[in-house]
Amino acid sequence: MPRPRAADAAETPRRIRSAAISLFAERGFHGTGIRDIATQAGVTLSSLYHHFGSKDDLLVDIMFTSTAPLKRAADQAYQALETPCRRLAMLIEQHVWEHVTDRLAKIVSDTEIRALSGERRDRVVALRDSYENVWRTTVEEGVAEGVFTVSQPKALTIGLLEMCTAVSHWFQPSGDLTLPELCHSYADGGLALVRAARGGRPVRRVDLEIGEPTRFLVS
Repeated sequence: MPRPRAADAAETPRRIRSAAISLFAERGFHGTGIRDIATQAGVTLSSLYHHFGSKDDLLVDIMFTSTAPLKRAADQAYQALETPCRRLAMLIEQHVWEHVTDRLAKIVSDTEIRALSGERRDRVVALRDSYENVWRTTVEEGVAEGVFTVSQPKALTIGLLEMCTAVSHWFQPSGDLTLPELCHSYADGGLALVRAARGGRPVRRVDLEIGEPTRFLVS
């Protein structure tokens, strides 16, 4: 029996997005034709254009779909956790978790920004900047409170983000570390980089009651 029309309407954009992510990750944005995406998604060109006005619009949609959940989770973590140490540890763990569990979309989102220009690029950059700002504010507040020792908060923030983003290129679930262990290890590394300390004692992830990395992530 055919699916209800509403179910088809919801499923088709997901299939198109999934096909585009796979092809962009393999061939790059410019190496992927719009017909290639339609063929892999099993839809007609007219259906693809109905849901996404152009290949550029599809890439923007992928980037927003990939980044917006991280921004929401970052905002929630910032509001719910009361110290810079807890906030930074959770930001790191969320970022690492998402870059492993949504690996291809994150790779496309992180690398294919170069394919965009004009208003489309500006929108994506604004979202990224707002996400980065949560991290930078957390680091700056830690410095102001005397719990982080960082001379260049902006540069350190960029370095932390790059470190956490790179897991999408190398982490293998079949390896020595489980994903939760990886997240906790990176949180420890990030706290060490900002030289987090209280009362002369380094702060470690085990000292912080922040819950699991998925606490603020909506599936």
